[in-house]
Amino acid sequence: MAAILICTGASAALAQSYSASGQIGYLQEWEIKGNLARTATGTGADYSGPVTLRHVGLCSVNGVEEKSGVMQLKVSPSRLEGTLAMDDDSCRIVASAASSYSGLLSCRNGQGVPISFSIGEAAKDGGRPPAK
Repeated sequence: MAAILICTGASAALAQSYSASGQIGYLQEWEIKGNLARTATGTGADYSGPVTLRHVGLCSVNGVEEKSGVMQLKVSPSRLEGTLAMDDDSCRIVASAASSYSGLLSCRNGQGVPISFSIGEAAKDGGRPPAK
């Protein structure tokens, strides 16, 4: 039992904070920003945390629209998969891994919407990208 507690504690202690930022939409009309906790796994890393989507397109008739959500990602050396959960929708993310991530977001109201974003270490360390 002690070994299980030690392993569980070590995993939590290894979680680090990372910033995420990018664009969503055919015309990159949504900006996404958030703070994600990173946990190393045997095949890559998991990221999760709160994000904010802000409509930055020209068609903002009623002012700036913002949505809050939670992003959960599983990253391997060549691929990223995850979810973006918001009050009014839950979306699936599939992207290729490189220095940044580019792929598609599929939600109830839109399938195959382009998404591109990067994940970098929190500003404390100069924004270095995480090791993959």
